Amino acid sequence: MKKYMKSLLLAALAVVAAMGFTACSDDDKFTGDPYFTLEGLENMTYDFNYEAVDTLAYSEAKKIVVRSNRPWKLVCQSENGWCRVFPTEGEGDGIIRLSTVENKKPDTRDMVYKIYLDGVEQPVPLTIRQTGSEPYIKPSANSITIAREGGAIPFSVLTNVPYTYEVRPVKEGDDVSWITVTPSETDPNSVMLNCVASNKDRFAVLHIQGTGNYTDLSIDVPVTQLGALFFENFSWMNHSDTSILGWDTSGESEARFDKWTDEELSHGWTSRNSLCYGRPGFLKLGKTGYGGDLVSPKIPEIGSGMDIAVSMQLVGYCTKAGTLDDVQVYVGVLGPGKVTKIIGGNGGEIVNGVLYCDENKAQIVLNDVASFMLTDDNHFNYTTDPDGLLVWENPNTNYTIYVDGATSDTQIVILGGAFDVQVKTIGKGKNRIFVDNFKVEGR
Repeated sequence: MKKYMKSLLLAALAVVAAMGFTACSDDDKFTGDPYFTLEGLENMTYDFNYEAVDTLAYSEAKKIVVRSNRPWKLVCQSENGWCRVFPTEGEGDGIIRLSTVENKKPDTRDMVYKIYLDGVEQPVPLTIRQTGSEPYIKPSANSITIAREGGAIPFSVLTNVPYTYEVRPVKEGDDVSWITVTPSETDPNSVMLNCVASNKDRFAVLHIQGTGNYTDLSIDVPVTQLGALFFENFSWMNHSDTSILGWDTSGESEARFDKWTDEELSHGWTSRNSLCYGRPGFLKLGKTGYGGDLVSPKIPEIGSGMDIAVSMQLVGYCTKAGTLDDVQVYVGVLGPGKVTKIIGGNGGEIVNGVLYCDENKAQIVLNDVASFMLTDDNHFNYTTDPDGLLVWENPNTNYTIYVDGATSDTQIVILGGAFDVQVKTIGKGKNRIFVDNFKVEGR
Protein backbone atom coordinates (compact mmCIF):
# COMPACT_ATOMS: atom_id res chain seq x y z
CA MET A 1 0.00 0.00 0.00
CA LYS A 2 2.85 2.37 0.93
CA LYS A 3 4.56 1.48 -2.34
CA TYR A 4 1.35 2.31 -4.25
CA MET A 5 0.90 5.67 -2.45
CA LYS A 6 4.55 6.55 -3.17
CA SER A 7 4.05 5.84 -6.89
CA LEU A 8 0.90 7.96 -6.97
CA LEU A 9 2.69 10.89 -5.30
CA LEU A 10 5.58 10.72 -7.75
CA ALA A 11 3.15 10.74 -10.69
CA ALA A 12 1.36 13.79 -9.30
CA LEU A 13 4.66 15.65 -8.81
CA ALA A 14 5.62 14.85 -12.41
CA VAL A 15 2.38 16.39 -13.72
CA VAL A 16 2.88 19.52 -11.61
CA ALA A 17 6.46 19.82 -12.83
CA ALA A 18 5.35 19.49 -16.43
CA MET A 19 2.68 22.17 -15.98
CA GLY A 20 5.23 24.47 -14.41
CA PHE A 21 7.58 23.97 -17.36
CA THR A 22 4.83 24.78 -19.85
CA ALA A 23 3.89 27.96 -18.02
CA CYS A 24 7.51 29.06 -17.94
CA SER A 25 7.74 28.52 -21.75
CA ASP A 26 4.74 30.85 -22.44
CA ASP A 27 6.17 33.49 -20.14
CA ASP A 28 9.51 33.32 -21.93
CA LYS A 29 7.75 33.84 -25.31
CA PHE A 30 6.44 37.30 -24.34
CA THR A 31 9.18 38.57 -22.05
CA GLY A 32 10.20 42.21 -21.87
CA ASP A 33 8.27 45.35 -22.67
CA PRO A 34 5.95 45.09 -25.68
CA TYR A 35 7.28 46.63 -28.90
CA PHE A 36 6.31 46.91 -32.57
CA THR A 37 8.50 48.49 -35.26
CA LEU A 38 8.57 48.53 -39.06
CA GLU A 39 12.12 48.56 -40.35
CA GLY A 40 13.05 51.58 -42.43
CA LEU A 41 9.84 53.55 -41.78
CA GLU A 42 10.45 56.96 -40.28
CA ASN A 43 7.42 58.17 -38.31
CA MET A 44 5.62 54.96 -39.32
CA THR A 45 4.82 56.39 -42.79
CA TYR A 46 5.36 54.65 -46.14
CA ASP A 47 5.48 56.90 -49.22
CA PHE A 48 4.38 55.77 -52.70
CA ASN A 49 4.50 57.80 -55.90
CA TYR A 50 1.35 58.06 -58.04
CA GLU A 51 2.10 54.88 -60.03
CA ALA A 52 0.42 51.56 -59.33
CA VAL A 53 2.20 48.82 -57.43
CA ASP A 54 0.61 45.53 -58.48
CA THR A 55 -2.21 44.66 -56.08
CA LEU A 56 -2.56 41.12 -57.42
CA ALA A 57 1.02 39.86 -57.81
CA TYR A 58 2.23 39.14 -54.27
CA SER A 59 5.89 39.25 -55.30
CA GLU A 60 5.54 42.74 -56.79
CA ALA A 61 4.28 44.39 -53.60
CA LYS A 62 6.59 46.45 -51.39
CA LYS A 63 8.04 44.44 -48.48
CA ILE A 64 8.40 45.73 -44.92
CA VAL A 65 9.98 43.77 -42.06
CA VAL A 66 8.03 43.69 -38.79
CA ARG A 67 9.87 43.47 -35.47
CA SER A 68 7.69 42.64 -32.47
CA ASN A 69 7.40 40.49 -29.37
CA ARG A 70 3.64 40.33 -29.14
CA PRO A 71 0.61 39.45 -31.30
CA TRP A 72 -0.17 42.46 -33.53
CA LYS A 73 -3.00 43.64 -35.76
CA LEU A 74 -3.40 46.46 -38.34
CA VAL A 75 -6.90 47.95 -38.68
CA CYS A 76 -7.79 50.24 -41.62
CA GLN A 77 -9.56 53.42 -40.52
CA SER A 78 -11.55 54.27 -43.66
CA GLU A 79 -13.04 52.67 -46.76
CA ASN A 80 -10.08 51.48 -48.77
CA GLY A 81 -10.20 51.02 -52.51
CA TRP A 82 -6.70 52.03 -53.50
CA CYS A 83 -4.17 50.29 -51.22
CA ARG A 84 -3.70 46.83 -49.73
CA VAL A 85 -1.76 45.60 -46.71
CA PHE A 86 -1.17 41.87 -46.32
CA PRO A 87 -1.21 40.26 -43.86
CA THR A 88 -2.93 42.59 -41.39
CA GLU A 89 -2.15 40.49 -38.33
CA GLY A 90 0.58 38.28 -36.99
CA GLU A 91 2.66 37.33 -33.97
CA GLY A 92 6.23 38.37 -33.31
CA ASP A 93 8.60 39.13 -36.22
CA GLY A 94 7.30 38.91 -39.76
CA ILE A 95 6.85 40.60 -43.14
CA ILE A 96 3.98 42.67 -44.48
CA ARG A 97 3.54 43.72 -48.11
CA LEU A 98 2.00 46.94 -49.43
CA SER A 99 0.48 47.64 -52.85
CA THR A 100 -1.50 50.47 -54.46
CA VAL A 101 -3.50 51.34 -57.55
CA GLU A 102 -2.55 54.35 -59.66
CA ASN A 103 -3.51 57.74 -58.23
CA LYS A 104 -4.91 59.50 -61.29
CA LYS A 105 -5.88 62.58 -59.30
CA PRO A 106 -3.34 65.35 -58.59
CA ASP A 107 -3.94 65.31 -54.82
CA THR A 108 -1.87 63.31 -52.31
CA ARG A 109 -3.92 60.74 -50.38
CA ASP A 110 -3.35 58.95 -47.06
CA MET A 111 -4.61 55.69 -45.63
CA VAL A 112 -4.23 55.11 -41.88
CA TYR A 113 -3.99 51.75 -40.15
CA LYS A 114 -4.22 51.68 -36.36
CA ILE A 115 -1.78 49.28 -34.74
CA TYR A 116 -2.92 46.98 -31.92
CA LEU A 117 -0.28 45.15 -29.90
CA ASP A 118 -1.59 42.31 -27.79
CA GLY A 119 -5.01 43.98 -28.08
CA VAL A 120 -3.76 47.42 -26.99
CA GLU A 121 -3.87 50.35 -29.45
CA GLN A 122 -0.46 51.91 -30.04
CA PRO A 123 0.04 55.70 -30.05
CA VAL A 124 1.48 55.96 -33.58
CA PRO A 125 -0.48 54.38 -36.50
CA LEU A 126 0.87 53.18 -39.83
CA THR A 127 0.22 55.76 -42.57
CA ILE A 128 0.39 54.87 -46.26
CA ARG A 129 0.81 58.00 -48.39
CA GLN A 130 0.58 58.25 -52.19
CA THR A 131 1.39 61.40 -54.13
CA GLY A 132 -0.88 62.59 -56.93
CA SER A 133 -0.35 62.53 -60.68
CA GLU A 134 0.72 65.58 -62.63
CA PRO A 135 -2.37 67.80 -63.10
CA TYR A 136 -3.47 68.22 -66.72
CA ILE A 137 -6.21 69.43 -69.04
CA LYS A 138 -6.19 68.14 -72.61
CA PRO A 139 -8.76 68.25 -75.42
CA SER A 140 -9.99 65.04 -77.03
CA ALA A 141 -9.40 66.82 -80.37
CA ASN A 142 -7.49 69.96 -81.29
CA SER A 143 -10.51 71.49 -83.04
CA ILE A 144 -14.29 71.07 -83.24
CA THR A 145 -16.24 71.14 -86.50
CA ILE A 146 -20.05 71.27 -86.49
CA ALA A 147 -22.33 70.42 -89.40
CA ARG A 148 -24.63 72.96 -91.03
CA GLU A 149 -27.73 71.64 -89.27
CA GLY A 150 -26.13 72.22 -85.82
CA GLY A 151 -27.61 70.42 -82.84
CA ALA A 152 -26.10 69.26 -79.54
CA ILE A 153 -22.49 68.19 -80.09
CA PRO A 154 -20.59 66.35 -77.29
CA PHE A 155 -16.94 67.17 -76.67
CA SER A 156 -14.74 65.24 -74.23
CA VAL A 157 -12.26 66.95 -71.92
CA LEU A 158 -9.31 64.81 -70.80
CA THR A 159 -8.43 66.03 -67.32
CA ASN A 160 -7.84 65.08 -63.70
CA VAL A 161 -8.70 68.49 -62.20
CA PRO A 162 -11.95 70.47 -61.78
CA TYR A 163 -12.57 72.95 -64.59
CA THR A 164 -14.88 75.59 -66.00
CA TYR A 165 -15.61 76.57 -69.59
CA GLU A 166 -16.96 79.37 -71.76
CA VAL A 167 -17.30 80.38 -75.40
CA ARG A 168 -15.01 83.19 -76.57
CA PRO A 169 -14.85 85.04 -79.90
CA VAL A 170 -12.00 84.42 -82.34
CA LYS A 171 -11.63 88.20 -82.65
CA GLU A 172 -12.71 90.68 -80.01
CA GLY A 173 -16.17 91.94 -80.77
CA ASP A 174 -17.27 88.91 -82.83
CA ASP A 175 -20.75 87.60 -82.10
CA VAL A 176 -20.71 84.18 -80.41
CA SER A 177 -24.33 84.16 -79.29
CA TRP A 178 -24.97 81.49 -81.94
CA ILE A 179 -23.37 78.82 -79.73
CA THR A 180 -23.76 77.81 -76.09
CA VAL A 181 -21.98 75.24 -73.94
CA THR A 182 -23.67 73.13 -71.26
CA PRO A 183 -22.53 70.21 -69.08
CA SER A 184 -23.22 66.70 -70.31
CA GLU A 185 -25.97 64.93 -68.38
CA THR A 186 -24.31 61.54 -68.80
CA ASP A 187 -20.53 62.13 -68.79
CA PRO A 188 -18.80 64.37 -66.19
CA ASN A 189 -15.82 64.74 -68.53
CA SER A 190 -17.86 66.01 -71.50
CA VAL A 191 -19.57 69.25 -72.44
CA MET A 192 -22.29 69.84 -75.02
CA LEU A 193 -21.95 72.50 -77.72
CA ASN A 194 -25.37 73.69 -78.85
CA CYS A 195 -26.17 75.68 -82.00
CA VAL A 196 -28.87 75.96 -84.67
CA ALA A 197 -28.61 75.48 -88.43
CA SER A 198 -26.57 77.92 -90.52
CA ASN A 199 -25.99 78.39 -94.25
CA LYS A 200 -22.65 80.09 -93.67
CA ASP A 201 -19.44 79.26 -91.84
CA ARG A 202 -19.22 80.50 -88.25
CA PHE A 203 -16.30 80.53 -85.80
CA ALA A 204 -15.72 80.62 -82.03
CA VAL A 205 -13.31 79.36 -79.36
CA LEU A 206 -14.12 76.93 -76.53
CA HIS A 207 -12.03 78.06 -73.53
CA ILE A 208 -11.50 75.49 -70.75
CA GLN A 209 -9.69 76.44 -67.53
CA GLY A 210 -8.86 74.70 -64.29
CA THR A 211 -10.38 75.94 -61.05
CA GLY A 212 -9.21 76.05 -57.42
CA ASN A 213 -5.49 75.31 -57.27
CA TYR A 214 -5.31 74.70 -61.03
CA THR A 215 -6.21 78.05 -62.61
CA ASP A 216 -2.85 78.06 -64.41
CA LEU A 217 -4.09 75.17 -66.61
CA SER A 218 -6.16 76.13 -69.66
CA ILE A 219 -6.76 75.21 -73.30
CA ASP A 220 -8.44 76.94 -76.23
CA VAL A 221 -10.19 74.77 -78.82
CA PRO A 222 -11.24 76.37 -82.16
CA VAL A 223 -14.89 75.74 -83.07
CA THR A 224 -16.19 75.95 -86.66
CA GLN A 225 -19.72 75.47 -87.91
CA LEU A 226 -19.72 74.78 -91.63
CA GLY A 227 -22.40 75.86 -94.08
CA ALA A 228 -21.64 72.87 -96.31
CA LEU A 229 -24.36 70.64 -97.83
CA PHE A 230 -23.34 67.83 -95.49
CA PHE A 231 -20.75 67.39 -92.77
CA GLU A 232 -20.01 64.51 -90.43
CA ASN A 233 -17.42 64.50 -87.65
CA PHE A 234 -18.76 61.34 -85.96
CA SER A 235 -19.08 63.11 -82.61
CA TRP A 236 -21.95 60.72 -81.80
CA MET A 237 -19.52 57.79 -81.97
CA ASN A 238 -18.10 57.65 -78.48
CA HIS A 239 -17.67 54.12 -77.11
CA SER A 240 -16.15 54.61 -73.64
CA ASP A 241 -13.89 51.56 -73.98
CA THR A 242 -12.22 52.69 -77.21
CA SER A 243 -9.26 55.04 -77.53
CA ILE A 244 -8.35 58.12 -79.57
CA LEU A 245 -4.88 56.56 -79.89
CA GLY A 246 -4.54 54.79 -83.22
CA TRP A 247 -2.41 51.94 -81.92
CA ASP A 248 -4.68 51.16 -78.95
CA THR A 249 -7.27 48.57 -80.06
CA SER A 250 -8.83 47.94 -76.62
CA GLY A 251 -12.61 47.77 -76.73
CA GLU A 252 -12.73 47.69 -80.55
CA SER A 253 -14.63 44.43 -80.93
CA GLU A 254 -17.65 45.90 -79.15
CA ALA A 255 -17.55 48.97 -81.42
CA ARG A 256 -17.67 46.98 -84.68
CA PHE A 257 -20.38 47.99 -87.15
CA ASP A 258 -22.58 44.94 -86.58
CA LYS A 259 -22.74 45.88 -82.88
CA TRP A 260 -23.64 49.55 -83.34
CA THR A 261 -26.66 50.79 -81.42
CA ASP A 262 -29.89 51.90 -83.10
CA GLU A 263 -28.93 55.51 -82.38
CA GLU A 264 -25.55 55.08 -84.08
CA LEU A 265 -27.15 53.37 -87.09
CA SER A 266 -29.69 56.20 -87.39
CA HIS A 267 -26.96 58.47 -88.81
CA GLY A 268 -27.08 56.44 -92.02
CA TRP A 269 -23.50 55.17 -92.32
CA THR A 270 -23.07 51.52 -93.27
CA SER A 271 -20.39 48.87 -93.79
CA ARG A 272 -21.03 45.89 -96.03
CA ASN A 273 -18.54 43.59 -94.33
CA SER A 274 -18.95 45.13 -90.85
CA LEU A 275 -15.20 45.74 -90.51
CA CYS A 276 -15.78 49.36 -89.58
CA TYR A 277 -15.02 50.24 -85.96
CA GLY A 278 -16.17 53.19 -83.89
CA ARG A 279 -13.60 55.31 -82.11
CA PRO A 280 -14.26 58.44 -80.01
CA GLY A 281 -15.17 60.91 -82.76
CA PHE A 282 -13.84 59.00 -85.79
CA LEU A 283 -13.91 55.58 -87.47
CA LYS A 284 -11.42 52.84 -88.28
CA LEU A 285 -11.67 50.62 -91.37
CA GLY A 286 -10.29 47.08 -91.50
CA LYS A 287 -8.29 44.73 -89.34
CA THR A 288 -5.23 42.53 -89.89
CA GLY A 289 -5.75 40.60 -93.13
CA TYR A 290 -9.09 42.21 -93.97
CA GLY A 291 -9.98 45.47 -95.69
CA GLY A 292 -12.82 47.50 -94.23
CA ASP A 293 -15.41 49.64 -96.01
CA LEU A 294 -17.60 52.63 -95.22
CA VAL A 295 -20.65 53.84 -97.18
CA SER A 296 -22.03 57.33 -96.63
CA PRO A 297 -25.74 58.02 -96.21
CA LYS A 298 -27.72 59.52 -99.08
CA ILE A 299 -27.79 63.31 -98.82
CA PRO A 300 -31.15 64.97 -99.61
CA GLU A 301 -29.53 68.41 -99.93
CA ILE A 302 -27.74 67.36 -103.16
CA GLY A 303 -29.79 68.63 -106.08
CA SER A 304 -30.41 66.61 -109.24
CA GLY A 305 -27.33 66.47 -111.46
CA MET A 306 -25.23 68.59 -109.05
CA ASP A 307 -21.43 68.75 -109.24
CA ILE A 308 -20.03 68.34 -105.74
CA ALA A 309 -16.72 68.26 -103.86
CA VAL A 310 -16.35 65.47 -101.29
CA SER A 311 -13.55 65.90 -98.75
CA MET A 312 -12.45 63.87 -95.75
CA GLN A 313 -9.53 63.23 -93.44
CA LEU A 314 -7.73 59.90 -93.86
CA VAL A 315 -4.98 58.69 -91.49
CA GLY A 316 -2.86 55.54 -91.71
CA TYR A 317 -2.36 52.89 -89.05
CA CYS A 318 0.92 52.46 -87.16
CA THR A 319 1.68 50.21 -84.21
CA LYS A 320 3.08 51.63 -80.98
CA ALA A 321 6.46 50.18 -81.97
CA GLY A 322 6.37 52.10 -85.27
CA THR A 323 5.37 49.40 -87.79
CA LEU A 324 3.31 50.84 -90.64
CA ASP A 325 0.44 49.25 -92.57
CA ASP A 326 0.00 49.64 -96.31
CA VAL A 327 -1.48 53.04 -97.16
CA GLN A 328 -3.83 52.44 -100.10
CA VAL A 329 -7.32 54.03 -100.07
CA TYR A 330 -10.07 53.85 -102.70
CA VAL A 331 -12.95 56.34 -102.78
CA GLY A 332 -15.76 55.65 -105.23
CA VAL A 333 -19.39 56.44 -106.03
CA LEU A 334 -22.47 54.27 -105.55
CA GLY A 335 -25.44 55.47 -107.59
CA PRO A 336 -25.48 58.57 -109.83
CA GLY A 337 -22.26 60.53 -110.39
CA LYS A 338 -18.70 60.05 -111.56
CA VAL A 339 -15.32 60.90 -110.01
CA THR A 340 -13.60 63.46 -112.23
CA LYS A 341 -10.77 64.91 -110.11
CA ILE A 342 -8.55 64.07 -107.13
CA ILE A 343 -6.88 66.47 -104.68
CA GLY A 344 -4.51 65.38 -101.89
CA GLY A 345 -2.10 62.63 -101.00
CA ASN A 346 0.56 61.84 -103.58
CA GLY A 347 -1.69 62.99 -106.40
CA GLY A 348 -3.53 59.72 -106.83
CA GLU A 349 -5.27 58.50 -109.96
CA ILE A 350 -8.70 57.47 -111.19
CA VAL A 351 -8.85 53.71 -111.74
CA ASN A 352 -11.30 51.02 -112.89
CA GLY A 353 -11.95 47.44 -111.82
CA VAL A 354 -12.09 47.81 -108.02
CA LEU A 355 -13.89 44.80 -106.53
CA TYR A 356 -16.67 45.41 -104.01
CA CYS A 357 -20.11 43.99 -103.18
CA ASP A 358 -23.71 45.13 -103.38
CA GLU A 359 -26.18 45.26 -100.51
CA ASN A 360 -26.86 41.53 -100.95
CA LYS A 361 -23.13 40.67 -100.71
CA ALA A 362 -22.89 39.83 -104.42
CA GLN A 363 -19.61 40.92 -106.00
CA ILE A 364 -19.63 44.09 -108.12
CA VAL A 365 -16.95 46.09 -109.89
CA LEU A 366 -16.47 49.81 -109.28
CA ASN A 367 -15.12 52.03 -112.06
CA ASP A 368 -13.94 55.65 -112.02
CA VAL A 369 -12.62 55.24 -108.49
CA ALA A 370 -10.18 57.64 -106.80
CA SER A 371 -7.03 55.78 -105.75
CA PHE A 372 -5.00 57.48 -102.98
CA MET A 373 -1.66 56.53 -101.46
CA LEU A 374 -1.31 58.22 -98.05
CA THR A 375 1.85 60.26 -97.60
CA ASP A 376 4.75 58.97 -95.48
CA ASP A 377 4.00 61.40 -92.63
CA ASN A 378 0.31 60.61 -92.46
CA HIS A 379 -0.08 58.08 -89.66
CA PHE A 380 -0.31 57.85 -85.89
CA ASN A 381 3.10 58.08 -84.23
CA TYR A 382 3.63 57.11 -80.60
CA THR A 383 7.05 58.79 -80.44
CA THR A 384 6.24 62.23 -81.86
CA ASP A 385 2.52 62.37 -81.03
CA PRO A 386 1.82 60.22 -77.93
CA ASP A 387 -1.55 61.92 -77.33
CA GLY A 388 -2.78 61.06 -80.85
CA LEU A 389 -3.92 64.63 -81.58
CA LEU A 390 -1.29 66.27 -83.77
CA VAL A 391 -1.79 63.87 -86.67
CA TRP A 392 -5.22 65.36 -87.36
CA GLU A 393 -3.62 68.80 -87.75
CA ASN A 394 -1.41 67.55 -90.58
CA PRO A 395 -2.65 69.06 -93.89
CA ASN A 396 -1.65 65.83 -95.63
CA THR A 397 -4.60 64.09 -93.95
CA ASN A 398 -7.01 66.05 -96.18
CA TYR A 399 -8.30 64.36 -99.37
CA THR A 400 -10.89 65.58 -101.86
CA ILE A 401 -12.65 64.16 -104.90
CA TYR A 402 -14.86 65.97 -107.41
CA VAL A 403 -18.02 64.13 -108.37
CA ASP A 404 -20.00 65.31 -111.39
CA GLY A 405 -23.71 64.57 -111.84
CA ALA A 406 -24.51 63.63 -108.24
CA THR A 407 -28.08 63.45 -106.90
CA SER A 408 -29.81 62.82 -103.59
CA ASP A 409 -29.37 59.08 -104.30
CA THR A 410 -25.56 59.33 -104.54
CA GLN A 411 -23.46 57.59 -101.89
CA ILE A 412 -19.69 57.62 -101.36
CA VAL A 413 -17.82 54.43 -100.53
CA ILE A 414 -14.36 54.31 -98.89
CA LEU A 415 -12.23 51.15 -99.00
CA GLY A 416 -9.06 50.51 -97.01
CA GLY A 417 -6.66 48.96 -99.54
CA ALA A 418 -9.07 46.38 -100.93
CA PHE A 419 -12.35 44.85 -99.89
CA ASP A 420 -12.41 42.17 -97.22
CA VAL A 421 -10.00 39.19 -97.59
CA GLN A 422 -8.41 40.59 -100.76
CA VAL A 423 -6.09 42.59 -98.50
CA LYS A 424 -4.29 39.37 -97.52
CA THR A 425 -2.94 39.01 -101.05
CA ILE A 426 -1.59 42.58 -101.30
CA GLY A 427 1.61 44.03 -99.81
CA LYS A 428 1.85 43.58 -96.06
CA GLY A 429 -1.65 42.14 -95.79
CA LYS A 430 -2.64 45.02 -93.48
CA ASN A 431 -4.29 48.25 -94.63
CA ARG A 432 -6.11 49.80 -91.69
CA ILE A 433 -7.36 53.36 -92.22
CA PHE A 434 -8.93 56.02 -89.97
CA VAL A 435 -11.64 58.36 -91.30
CA ASP A 436 -12.99 61.66 -89.96
CA ASN A 437 -14.54 65.02 -90.97
CA PHE A 438 -16.46 63.96 -94.07
CA LYS A 439 -17.83 66.99 -95.97
CA VAL A 440 -19.89 67.53 -99.14
CA GLU A 441 -20.07 70.95 -100.81
CA GLY A 442 -21.58 72.19 -104.03
CA ARG A 443 -19.18 73.32 -106.78
